[in-house]
Amino acid sequence: MKLGEIRNYIKQRGESSLTDVATHFDISKEAATLAIEYWVKKGKIAEHGAACGSSCNGCGDADENYQWLN
Repeated sequence: MKLGEIRNYIKQRGESSLTDVATHFDISKEAATLAIEYWVKKGKIAEHGAACGSSCNGCGDADENYQWLN
């Protein structure tokens, strides 16, 4: 897995969850987070809220969503 591959994956989809990225590249969520954080710092990707299907924001099981910016 290369940083550019993750960038391209999220760019192509427009947005993606952390679980989607980790599953697609067969990596841990921790590894996916590190790669995504690189692009967040570069201003190319932004966290777009949690994707749990609920508006309570309190379960802790929510999956982070990331959105392509540029």
